[in-house]
Amino acid sequence: MVLRDYFVLFKRLGFAFSLFLISRVLFYFYNLKYFSVANLGETIWAFFVGLRFDLATTLIANIFFIIFSLIPIRNPKYHLFLKFLFVIFNSIFLGLIIVDFEFFAFNGKKLTLDIFFIAGDIGGQFFQVIFYYWHLSLLTIATMGILWRYYPRRKKEYLFEMPMKIYKSIPLSLIIFILTAIGVRGGLQLRSISAKDAFIFETYELGNFAVNSAYTFARSLSQKGLEYEKFFKKREDVYSTLENLSQSTSSSADGLFSEKQNVIIIILESFSMEYIENGYAPFLKSLESKSLFFKEASSNGRRSIEALPSILAGFPSIIGKPLYQSNYQANKILGVPNYLKDYNYKSYFFHGGKTGTMNFDSFCRTIGFDRYFGKEDYPNDDHYDGHWGIYDHHYFDFMLNKLAQSEPPFFATFFSLSSHQPYSIPSEFLGQFPKGNLPIHESIGYTDYALKKFFEKAQKQSWYNNTLFIITADHTQKLETKKYQTVLGRYRVPLIFYHPKIKLESNKKVVQQVDILPSILDILDIKPEEKLLFGTSVFNDSPGKMLNFNSGNYIYRKAETMILYDKSKLKVYTIGEDGLKATLRPEQSENEYLKELKAYIQYTNNGLIRNNIYTP
Repeated sequence: MVLRDYFVLFKRLGFAFSLFLISRVLFYFYNLKYFSVANLGETIWAFFVGLRFDLATTLIANIFFIIFSLIPIRNPKYHLFLKFLFVIFNSIFLGLIIVDFEFFAFNGKKLTLDIFFIAGDIGGQFFQVIFYYWHLSLLTIATMGILWRYYPRRKKEYLFEMPMKIYKSIPLSLIIFILTAIGVRGGLQLRSISAKDAFIFETYELGNFAVNSAYTFARSLSQKGLEYEKFFKKREDVYSTLENLSQSTSSSADGLFSEKQNVIIIILESFSMEYIENGYAPFLKSLESKSLFFKEASSNGRRSIEALPSILAGFPSIIGKPLYQSNYQANKILGVPNYLKDYNYKSYFFHGGKTGTMNFDSFCRTIGFDRYFGKEDYPNDDHYDGHWGIYDHHYFDFMLNKLAQSEPPFFATFFSLSSHQPYSIPSEFLGQFPKGNLPIHESIGYTDYALKKFFEKAQKQSWYNNTLFIITADHTQKLETKKYQTVLGRYRVPLIFYHPKIKLESNKKVVQQVDILPSILDILDIKPEEKLLFGTSVFNDSPGKMLNFNSGNYIYRKAETMILYDKSKLKVYTIGEDGLKATLRPEQSENEYLKELKAYIQYTNNGLIRNNIYTP
């Protein structure tokens, strides 16, 4: 190769990039009515955010073209092959964007592999679709013509230039590979960008302008989509089944408050109910007598990355992978901050870990948090644990300082980290907490102490008496007692509702993390028009339930019955008095609980595929 070959390569990639940029702008104007809810300033910002996705898409579409372009072959036929490669791959990717001009209008989300699930009969109507949307067909053909006609060419005299020395060409080619990899992943941040990073705007719709359809489709190729379910013939039957489960004649939250209340959710890393029961978290245990303390609460997942959608958006982890790492990460998802914005709440998320870890920051922006605070926002690196982030008791103080600067009402979420492996605690606290039988036990004692100190300091704040505190855990961790080594025990986490001015009493109702969002709306007397049907307010008199998915099995518990179902086999269990032991029943016939579970499965899969889970 000669030096000018590299310039020609950049010129060709720049040409492709410009077409992806233009196609995204055309998508915007084609769906202008959808985007008209946003103001001009935010729309312009979304355009610039989208450049990152346009660049990534350009490099993904041209990855083979780049590789073959760096092979030092000067034969004219080889360069004709390069041209074909360029035109074909860019035509396919640009064609996906053009197809989505219209498809997006009735699907409401960017194109993914799921198009083949919801358009099962499209093959038989292929030509009809082409002729009906003739203008888009012509635009696709015209795009192919533009790619062919204006493909940047090499000048013939390049063929006669002396090739570059190999010791120069190899480093240059390596640099191009490195830059390509950085561009595909969207930068040097911890994780590669994904569609959810486009949904960072106050106006949700603009996320669909920032990301382009070719990018969402390409990302979905490596992810298995959900299956479209037909347990119920009518969609209305699914909704009526699930709505009956959450109906209530009364709520103990009615009329509790005459003014707006602050809400603070504290998510404790890896806290199992076993640790509280066995004495490793005495402060949490002390709250049992002065709060609504649920002894049979369950997480809706087994990983931290699954906890936020469950706790903050009421969406359980039942699709086999975390929601915001799936094909549906760009779907419409509403969280607590979204619902509270109309009531003038400011919302803050605090996590002492590095910003970008587990995509917490992206998800928080997606569901409307006004501000995300991570390790980088903390002013003193001396408090870094050397592994994950800032020690818990220091970051609790950091949250208190920030909340002192906020006007009520506010909504805040704190996610602890010190009880995460390797379970580091500050040197000054070593030896102060029981080491127990597991490595995690000492760090559980430390975080429990940090939580106690937080409450002692919070009591001195002006907002304290008008604040509802909700304490739970993201998931369980290592367990030592046999009774917790069960299907139910592995999900058993604390769920505590505490308010300084309201008497709340403990009970044994079966509850789950997805009940938190509807409970907040219930106690604040907010009746949303759009809501998910997974959770139920813990304050109403409807029967409690638990829904989970693990190793191919759906787990559904209601009252004293639990079923395991893998879409082929059903197992029915009776729950013992401790709420942990499950005894297999001899009869395994279909029952009312399986009907309810099937309604949840169909509601989830079909709602995510069509991106209409909020609308019956």
